[in-house]
Order: sequence, then C-alpha cells, then structure tokens
Amino acid sequence: MENQNRFQDFIKNIGEKISNLTTLEIKTIVGDYVVDGKDQVAPRSDAEFKVIFSKIDLIDGDMTTHFSTEMLNDRYEWLRNFHASKEARGHEIIAENINAVKSLIELYKSQAG
Repeated sequence: MENQNRFQDFIKNIGEKISNLTTLEIKTIVGDYVVDGKDQVAPRSDAEFKVIFSKIDLIDGDMTTHFSTEMLNDRYEWLRNFHASKEARGHEIIAENINAVKSLIELYKSQAG
C-alpha cells in the first residue's frame, strides 16, 4: 500500500509540474536590450530592438508568432529562418520531454511493482 501511495504522489507531482509547463516561448531579439530578473526583455534607454516572438500552447498545439515590422524585410530573412529552426527544435524538445516523463513513469512502475 505504501508503494501505491508513493506512486500516486509521484504521478501527482509530475502532473503539477506539467501543468506549469503549458506554454513554450521562443524569442529572437536584435538590438540593445536588457533582461530583468523575470526574463522580461526591454530596450535599453533610448535604444530600439526588433523581435520575433513565438508562443506555443503545449495543450492545444496553438502557435502564435509576432514579428517587428522591419523583421519582414528581406534583409532579415536569415533571422526569420533561424527563428523557424528554433521553433522546430522547440517541438522536438516537447516530444523528448513527453517521452522522458513516460519513461520515468514506466521505470517507477517497474521498480514499485
């Protein structure tokens, strides 16, 4: 019975952690900026920056990408491609994390048996 309770606590803990990881944000930033303690990006005083920002909802699979207007210029095509590769890698990381959680659950089940 103790193993069953520990397993349920383990699953509950994973569930709580996963619920906190429902959004993946990908930021590509060009220019003079500062990052505060909460990972918020802001331009330095009297400076400008350009950004490509993507937000992926891991539950629904919805993805939104925002571009600074100038980033749509052909000059920044390489940077848009770079950002797109980061988005693709983000999807790979999500799949890897899901598989890791599954493996942990299976390992715990086999040990708790």
